[in-house]
Formats: sequence, structure tokens, C-alpha cells
Amino acid sequence: MATRVEVLGVHPVAAAEPVHLIEMVIEGNAVELDFGQVTQEDVTQPRENWQVAYEEQVLDEANDSVRFACFFHYLSFEKPLLTPLGIVQLPQPTPMPTHLQHIHYDPP
Repeated sequence: MATRVEVLGVHPVAAAEPVHLIEMVIEGNAVELDFGQVTQEDVTQPRENWQVAYEEQVLDEANDSVRFACFFHYLSFEKPLLTPLGIVQLPQPTPMPTHLQHIHYDPP
């Protein structure tokens, strides 16, 4: 099975800086995804300064898929996420669903 990533939802988090919780599923070999490489282009910055996903957590594992949640600061909904597994479009943000409310944000 080819490895692919899909964003299931994006949810704003109450914080001093703009931050969202991203829920995604990886089908295939989830080991291939380095969350430090999940980013968005920022033409005003060199690549090493781009925001990246962090504090990833496994939510569920079943057969050949793994569902994760991670945080991302200053997310732009006009740009896709760039991942080692390809470009991923973002859905519009929605309120935090009940099944993710146990995940707590700690500012970096």
C-alpha cells in the first residue's frame, strides 16, 4: 500500500499566539512521516524558519493506518501543508470536537 496523509480536521486552540490542532490520518507506513518536516511555505523567511508541526500524538492505530494530532502555529489556510509524503490541502477550521478535547496545549 502506498503511504499517504490526509488532514481530517483543523481546530483553533485558545492561546496567546495563533495555534491550531491538526488531526490527520496516515495510511501505509506511518514511520515515514517526520513531523519536523510537516510545514508551510513562508516566502518572507528562509526554509529553516518556517513553522512546523510539533507535539504529535497517536490517537488511533488500525491495520495500515494511524491517526495523529499535532499542533501548528500561525497556520495559513490559503496554503497547503508540505509533508515528506506530499502536499496536503487544509480544510477550513472547525470547533474542537469532543474526541480531541483531552489534548492540552502547552506553549513552547
